[in-house]
Amino acid sequence: MKIYYFMLDAVPHPNKPEREECVGAYVNCWVKSINEKRALNKAIKYVSNEGWKVVTIEDKFIVNRNMYEGDSEFEESLECFDEAMKVGISALFYTWSSEDEE
Repeated sequence: MKIYYFMLDAVPHPNKPEREECVGAYVNCWVKSINEKRALNKAIKYVSNEGWKVVTIEDKFIVNRNMYEGDSEFEESLECFDEAMKVGISALFYTWSSEDEE
């Protein structure tokens, strides 16, 4: 199976306790799947279960391990890739507050 990478733009669900602190997030998702459609559905479900609603898909492509190896800048991404290989999905949430938007 392939690992699909998605960069998603998300907003917190109305009932998310952190909503007052975080008004948005970019979510980088790595998903192990047989095709892109299933991978995207799995990523959106995962993000929703974490209390976020996907607004847009900013980027998507198939990744492989050697894209991240040997560059310390991609250390977190490599860890997420490896986790997705093992458990099927991994994600990093980069949140921002209303103060960041000013």
